[in-house]
Amino acid sequence: MAEIECGKGHLYDSDLYAVCPYCNKSQRQGSKEKTINDVGRTAPLKDSQQKSIREHNVTRPVISPESGRSLATDVGKTRPLTSQERQLVNDTNKTVGYMEEKLGMNPVVGWLVCIYGKSKGKDYKLYGHINTIGRSNKMDVCLEDDKTISEENHARISYSDKNNRFYITPADGKNLFYVNGREILSPTQLNAYDIIDFGETVLIFVPLCCERFIWNNDI
Repeated sequence: MAEIECGKGHLYDSDLYAVCPYCNKSQRQGSKEKTINDVGRTAPLKDSQQKSIREHNVTRPVISPESGRSLATDVGKTRPLTSQERQLVNDTNKTVGYMEEKLGMNPVVGWLVCIYGKSKGKDYKLYGHINTIGRSNKMDVCLEDDKTISEENHARISYSDKNNRFYITPADGKNLFYVNGREILSPTQLNAYDIIDFGETVLIFVPLCCERFIWNNDI
């Protein structure tokens, strides 16, 4: 027992009290009160309090009322576009062809018809612009069953409404293709019923626009 006297003359046991218990009625005998160094300190949070704060600070995903799916993945990341949104972006950024601008639509100008290969009997529309050929469904002419054809831009078929002519042009394809048995290494004019041979797929060219017909504003 270490008995000391406070400034007001009270005697108390310093082993039991940090300050005079008579002057400070809030102290209880048997436990020391906080020292001066403890004043202003924040008591450590309990586990339940820490968990509550963590859950409160978590960024919640925004949920679409239509689909019930999250509109965002992780914080700061942009969610992927839906197929409808991608199509809207593609349509917005699409370059409008001359015929589409003049006629208010993009008309069919001819066809390719498969006469040999896994797609035999299938037809492919050609429009009044540069038509891309490949295995991808992004292509205007999608020959998805022929693995010898490049996925994108194996070749291109264009139509000039000014000159009323069709041309086929090699693009990024690694394999040669042939028109009427002749390999095509540069832009080549197409005529009605020309045979286009890609190896495993053979197509016949059928024009709509020709000397007998051409799209114009007067029709």
